[in-house]
Amino acid sequence: MAFLTSMAVGQNLTVRQLLNLSKKSLGEVEQDITSNNWCFFQGVDETEETFGNAKLVYDRPKFKKGDVGQYFITYYYSQDDLANALDISFRNKQVYDSYMSQLDTLKFKLKPSKTVSGNIIKVFRHGGFIAEVTYPPNFDKSNSFKFLFARKSNYKKIRR
Repeated sequence: MAFLTSMAVGQNLTVRQLLNLSKKSLGEVEQDITSNNWCFFQGVDETEETFGNAKLVYDRPKFKKGDVGQYFITYYYSQDDLANALDISFRNKQVYDSYMSQLDTLKFKLKPSKTVSGNIIKVFRHGGFIAEVTYPPNFDKSNSFKFLFARKSNYKKIRR
């Protein structure tokens, strides 16, 4: 069990690392994960209505929007609200199982769940952190799992 919690299957970030990244600034996130084969490919400026975000892909240095990738991270930020969060999406059931096991090991507790756009959305909480897990229907490797990590106060701002 300890082996599963110390590594991530298929890419190089654990749940604990993702939680830590969700607390950092945009510059710190970019610096930390681009040194581990994550490549920045798109940024969206913050507006009065929406958070800014930076999108990264794993191990695809020449990636262009529309290309196929295995793992994606979106880092959300707001200078005015001092909010930030991070999500990772992928199509690998083994990684989903590993991340779920890591959430359990880290003592995250399941809160009420719901469906959104046909997906099951599970919300887990531990201390001041929220982990929102998106589980797609009829998983056939064309849908993506997604894990969103944020402090509780930032989660509310991201989900307004």
